[in-house]
Amino acid sequence: MARFREARQLSEPLVYGAYTQAELNLQYDAAGSVPSSDPYFAEWALASELTRATLRCELDVAYGSGERESLDVFPATQPNAPCLVWIHGGYWRRLDKSYFSFLAEPAVAAGAAAAILNYPLVPSATLDEIVGAVRRAYAWIAHEARRFNADANRIFVGGHSAGGQLAGMLAATKWTAYGLAADSLKGIFTASGLFDLEPVRLSHVNEWLQIDREAAHRNSPMLHAPQHSIPLISAAGGDETVEFKKQSRDFVATWSALGYPARYFEPPGRNHFSIVDDLAHDGSEMSGALRTLLTTSPR
Repeated sequence: MARFREARQLSEPLVYGAYTQAELNLQYDAAGSVPSSDPYFAEWALASELTRATLRCELDVAYGSGERESLDVFPATQPNAPCLVWIHGGYWRRLDKSYFSFLAEPAVAAGAAAAILNYPLVPSATLDEIVGAVRRAYAWIAHEARRFNADANRIFVGGHSAGGQLAGMLAATKWTAYGLAADSLKGIFTASGLFDLEPVRLSHVNEWLQIDREAAHRNSPMLHAPQHSIPLISAAGGDETVEFKKQSRDFVATWSALGYPARYFEPPGRNHFSIVDDLAHDGSEMSGALRTLLTTSPR
């Protein structure tokens, strides 16, 4: 094996860590890690349609004037409730909020409100512009919290895949610059997130993301921890690639080193897409962790 590795290294340069270009691309090929992602998207769309028909909601609310700057709001049943802000994945280039209305259901069942975001996608927007849009969305939600029975100082942010990166950037934001309390954001919950963008930049993902080293640094939550303690729950599926697991483990380790409450777990048998389904399944580790975050964090 060592001889094979040595021969391979001589013929194929390593681009990141111990990975050749082909190997790094494979690590970050989320869609290629399952036979097809289409069944998951179809399931999410159907479940979300049912949720919108069942729960009280306000759809396509503008939080800004830019492309795709809108959100869907699912009010809490009682005032002064916590609020879950959910940011979808799709590698910053596809999907939208309509697939993820179903995640409002466990939030509302836990006594919270939910806001499901849209944001501009590449290539119409740069990653910096996407982060800026999501920050505007959060500020709008906090300022308008009473509109949907939420408490502006009890907001939690969740995100999947690229949405995990965006959630991490919200945690690092100085909210006083937006007229909000410094500790407005009370916790984040990520599933299969991306927190160090340097390996992402060096992979095939950069064919569409188009970031340089400085932009990768600027938008890597791993390098921009919040200035005060915020609870973090970060999960990756047991069937995901080594790099996707490492992204979440390392993010939790970074927060733990600062003394912040942080937890990592790997639901067994879950891949990059099925891990999202667990959030809506009562009794799963994912749904239990989300409920605990929403209901036990301090006001």
